[in-house]
Amino acid sequence: MAAFKGQSRIFLIGCVAIFCCAVLADGDKIGVDYGMDGSNIPSADQVVTLMKTNNIGKMRIYQENKVVLQAFANSGIDVIVGVANDELQAISSSQDTANSWVNDNIVPFYPATNIKYIAVGNEILITPNNIQYVQYLVPAMNNIQTAIQNANLQNNIKVSTTHRPDVSSGNLPSNGVFVDGVKDTMSQILKFLSDNGGPFMADVYPYLSYIGDPSHIHLDYALFQPTATAVTDGDHSYTNLFDAMVDTLVSAMEALGYPNIPIVIAESGWPSAGADVATIENAQTYNNNLIKHVLSNAGTPKRPGMSIDTYVFALFNEDLKKGDETEKHFGLFYPDNKQPVYSVNFSP
Repeated sequence: MAAFKGQSRIFLIGCVAIFCCAVLADGDKIGVDYGMDGSNIPSADQVVTLMKTNNIGKMRIYQENKVVLQAFANSGIDVIVGVANDELQAISSSQDTANSWVNDNIVPFYPATNIKYIAVGNEILITPNNIQYVQYLVPAMNNIQTAIQNANLQNNIKVSTTHRPDVSSGNLPSNGVFVDGVKDTMSQILKFLSDNGGPFMADVYPYLSYIGDPSHIHLDYALFQPTATAVTDGDHSYTNLFDAMVDTLVSAMEALGYPNIPIVIAESGWPSAGADVATIENAQTYNNNLIKHVLSNAGTPKRPGMSIDTYVFALFNEDLKKGDETEKHFGLFYPDNKQPVYSVNFSP
């Protein structure tokens, strides 16, 4: 997760940070983000055992890792493999480089390792430290797609990229739009996804929306609590911030002419330490309610009854993460002993 500051003012429902809903029909199990910015992260084999024991059926790694991909072979766990940001320039400028990346990091492991998606770059748009990569993003996606087609895997593995929460905004979900400065690139990305059947991937953090505007967003609303006051938007009623953020994104895609692209939530979570509302109690409440909501297949008001393919950030607390102290405390498990930070029901 990349922390971000200076969010635009968030209206009552906090729609400035938006992302995302999945309409893919594989919401039967929850996913997790398998970050490795820690000094004591367990071995990949131990991670597989931990995930299977807890009925976690999907995982994301942020860049290629052959040891991890081999460990997940025949595990039955779905995998997202990332292309690192610093690889985009080389891949965008050379089809041979893209072919080599796929032939080295995907072909030897699939289908034993059930790789479902390749995420080309992470939170490129808007992130100040990633501005230099914007020009390479869409060309890199195109070259990876061609490489996947060359390997005859285009029907099995889909290509996308992930986005930070504040690439779109709206005072109500129905008013969602992509922010100025990203619309041209976003239009290219959406056309790519539409043409190739890929999902829109994004990170959605009610936690960040809440701390960005606590005077207008109720904590209960951010935590999926039944005591939250519903927000009305036309014919739709929102009882939690997550759904409001999701549907803001749906509206933003509709505004650019793409109403039907499926969405994957590549990250969502709540820190358990490091700030006032970053507590074990709140993290436990949010993640349990998130998982229950996702696995209910209730969908959102704009996309009812559609499963939400969601990855919880993160599998472990990571003591080497940079940024705010909270960045180190999003984990569901302690890495040194693989014990839960708090109780989570992965199969509600």
